[in-house]
Amino acid sequence: MTKLVLTPADTFFFKNHHATQAGETTVMESMFPPRPNTIYGALRAAYIYAYSSFDEFARGADERVKLWMGTPDERGAFRLHYCALADGDSLFLPLPLDYQVVEEGDSLKAYPLQLAKDRKPSSASTMWRLASSRREKTKSSQHRYVSLSEWKKALLLNQPIASLRTLSSFIVQEEKVGIQLDVSRRTAQEGFLYRVGKHRFLGDSSLVAYIDDGPDFSNVKWARIGGENRPWFIRQHPEEFRLWNDDEKRRIEQDIQRTKMAKIIFLSPAIFANGSRPAAMEGDRWTWPNGAVVTWLAAAIGRPELYGGWDIVRHRPKPRKWMIPAGSVIYVKIERDDDLRLVFSALDGIHLTDEGAEEGFGFAVLASVHESEEEL
Repeated sequence: MTKLVLTPADTFFFKNHHATQAGETTVMESMFPPRPNTIYGALRAAYIYAYSSFDEFARGADERVKLWMGTPDERGAFRLHYCALADGDSLFLPLPLDYQVVEEGDSLKAYPLQLAKDRKPSSASTMWRLASSRREKTKSSQHRYVSLSEWKKALLLNQPIASLRTLSSFIVQEEKVGIQLDVSRRTAQEGFLYRVGKHRFLGDSSLVAYIDDGPDFSNVKWARIGGENRPWFIRQHPEEFRLWNDDEKRRIEQDIQRTKMAKIIFLSPAIFANGSRPAAMEGDRWTWPNGAVVTWLAAAIGRPELYGGWDIVRHRPKPRKWMIPAGSVIYVKIERDDDLRLVFSALDGIHLTDEGAEEGFGFAVLASVHESEEEL
């Protein structure tokens, strides 16, 4: 596995799914972090540009480029494992959405929800709920980030998280105001005033892309990423994304072996065919790509987000689809002992998505479950 550190040369802009029309839409807001497919496509294009040409890529003439990046109609062997947010050498992961964020004075603190049984009459198909006994004023858990070390400690010990960071601690917005030009006359077009909210990283913030073993990016020094094809620098390092060390893995495996339960934390958005449910489900039974079969118990899934984009091959918009956001958590039960080995193999990461696994969608890690001793 290889780590690619991506840093912008200047400001940057990532367009959301909203349609814009010159002369009608006067404001464009930038979204952050970008979708995984944005980073995948930019790295793919940068590799093609560095080692070949887009004409040869379209014809499939360069065998090395074809092997890794495929053709306009087919994907190659290139795989984006995960794209993370970093500050210096420290990774920051999205706060799991099974944490309740509460106000304590002038600061925020996140407390874990507890998995509990609820035998009261209900229309829900399962008796499991995520519950909290706290009554303080709450805030949204989405778009909050935790350092890797504190994230791991909190999930291992089922303890609160005190150091929460928002996106405003990584990026700052800068407004750009402009007027569209009439290219033929080199004059301003009347009625085409626009405003774009661009972003700039604060301090040593960056994006970090982990790619599976494959193409060498050591000679790919930059890529055009996001709106207006803004330039970003690329630095390659031989580093693997490993969330849990051997002792932590052993502890999690023992807990899962004892409880026959696990929770799945999505670090990147996932595209599910049935909204908040994947296609590979029959009732409450969920079959994973590695063959494991688990039972869906409960979930903390954030507000769905739309995924779209522009198809540069067919010159038309891509079909819009719903995604579950990063940070979403799903609790599952492992009914068969034969599936435990397959579940353990996914502790450090597995792509659970109905589309776009090669682009980095649906990257999730596993942790043990702390069940409440009391019923609701």
